[in-house]
Amino acid sequence: MKLSNNNLQLIADIENWCTYRQSDGALMAFNSMSGRLEPIRSFNLDNIPEFDALLLFGGNPRPVKYAALVMHYFKVKFSYYPEFLTIGGAPNKGQAYSKPENDRYEDMMLALGFSKDIIYKNHIFSKSRSTKENIAEIKQLVRNSEVLSLLDRPRIAVVTYAGYSLRAAQELGLALSDYELMFFETPSYSQDEAMFISEKYDGYRIDILLASAWHSMNQQSWNIERLPLCQAKMQFAPCKENLRRIAEAGYNFYMYPNMLEDLGFNAQEIYQMRNKRKIEITGYNLEGEKIAEGWPQAGDIFNQALIDKFLEQVHEEFLAKGILIG
Repeated sequence: MKLSNNNLQLIADIENWCTYRQSDGALMAFNSMSGRLEPIRSFNLDNIPEFDALLLFGGNPRPVKYAALVMHYFKVKFSYYPEFLTIGGAPNKGQAYSKPENDRYEDMMLALGFSKDIIYKNHIFSKSRSTKENIAEIKQLVRNSEVLSLLDRPRIAVVTYAGYSLRAAQELGLALSDYELMFFETPSYSQDEAMFISEKYDGYRIDILLASAWHSMNQQSWNIERLPLCQAKMQFAPCKENLRRIAEAGYNFYMYPNMLEDLGFNAQEIYQMRNKRKIEITGYNLEGEKIAEGWPQAGDIFNQALIDKFLEQVHEEFLAKGILIG
């Protein structure tokens, strides 16, 4: 399943396209208070806006670094911390997990120097495994918050990973019209920096990107599950022929049968492709039978040894920049 240099560039282009930036052609979301469509904003570390809460989610460890930076620079700029929110129970592709993802995020934020009062204040026991369940838990967090529940339309900054934030903005923007959402423009990273199975090209990073691109492009889901994309954004969307070629090379772990059917595969091909990839990664076939050992890291995306190494690198980077949290 080794990809050519041309295909590797294509993957990088897909990741860039799947990262939400307002300047690419803003998503328009309904404001339940004004009754108007308004653009979903995005921001980076140079132009952090004021908001009421920061939401960290997505099942990938790396965004913790950026959530910490946003929280830190927000405090420097506005002299207080926003509410901290995080969700995520477990992956939805059969990977084992030892602890809910939101607990992992909280542990990492504490390790970076934030106090328990800030990080645990809005803690919930997260069980979400899907977009629908994520949305329900976000609503639960806002309802339970002694700060956010009193606001007419809380402003929530979302931090997730590059290559997924476009889909997240489409889905949350449609479902959460009672909130004003703004998305952090999470930087991409080189494969030399990649540490976790969910972000390596020889892990299942490519599988995630293909699925994210397909979901964002799928016009049948627009205004039902996701906000529609404007013509300017769709003009640079990945073509289905390219998605098909990469899926056919074996990167289909996050593709459902209807997605592969849309790319032109027949039922037999779809079963064989998905079954082969599932066995390769998890050791189990689509019927749940153990066939092989699978990848060592597939059992836990938040591998503790890698988390410790990652946090050590983040600490060193923060110290070099004079960033002191807490």
